[in-house]
Amino acid sequence: MSSIDFVPQYYLDINLNHFSPSQSNLPNDVWLHNYIYKDQEWRRNGKIPNPNMTAGNSAQDGLNKYIFDGYIPMEAQKEAVKKYRTNKMLYKNKDDQMLHFETNLDAMSMCVENGIKALKELKLEKQKEISTELYCEHQLPGIDITTIGRTDVLTSNYLIELKTKWKRKGAIRKDGTRGFNKVAIPKKPDFNYLGQVAFYWKATGKEPHLVYHTGNFEGDYTIFNKDNCEQMTPEYFEYSLEHYRQVQTVRQNLLKISTDPKVLAQYIQPDFSSFYWNDIQGVELEEARNLWKM
Repeated sequence: MSSIDFVPQYYLDINLNHFSPSQSNLPNDVWLHNYIYKDQEWRRNGKIPNPNMTAGNSAQDGLNKYIFDGYIPMEAQKEAVKKYRTNKMLYKNKDDQMLHFETNLDAMSMCVENGIKALKELKLEKQKEISTELYCEHQLPGIDITTIGRTDVLTSNYLIELKTKWKRKGAIRKDGTRGFNKVAIPKKPDFNYLGQVAFYWKATGKEPHLVYHTGNFEGDYTIFNKDNCEQMTPEYFEYSLEHYRQVQTVRQNLLKISTDPKVLAQYIQPDFSSFYWNDIQGVELEEARNLWKM
């Protein structure tokens, strides 16, 4: 997958031969746990994804049916709901997560409908050479391995990065039940998402559009591009890529010191209050904490 002929031993020791935009967006303590202490098998099959992640993937599946298989909007919505329901067993005996799952299920159809409306506004049906999940790569200066990502939608003229927003956990109500709060589309793109868009821009050479869509209400979607957002410009993209380069440089230098997670934990300050740790609970969270115990 990578064009790099030689991967240094310190990367091979942890079975890491590339970075990714999502990996580069993680804080160092979570990266240490997920990519050095844990392995690829755990990342793929052992880590239970949160309901918002599975909801986003299911919405993408529905949109793909609309884009590539000619499904009408109603059929695409049903496909997304069907796909999302297959994840229900992941949250069995996890009351809060099951409630979160059901909350997202209620919003799934509208989320897909709004995504389709955004694609129609971008006149996607008139584009040629449309593809999805296409691997692309770019090696940042001074980094000994490449960065690889997969595009959401790529055409002959531009690329589209699709992002969904779902309700998040709120406070416990007086009756003891969990509340969930709507998450509005931001007025400007999230910093981490801009990094991903910048990477795809650099790797493909295509003009990017960043689409946010939710299931909050009909028409709740926003399209960010160079015409309406100063951060969706080459100048800011280069700034975002420099941030990725700095992140990867620090990690590369850490691996040159050691590939032992207990050793590296002494160079990285943990923040277990961060939402990035929310998906790791129970015994696994205690194991993670133990990395920083002398």
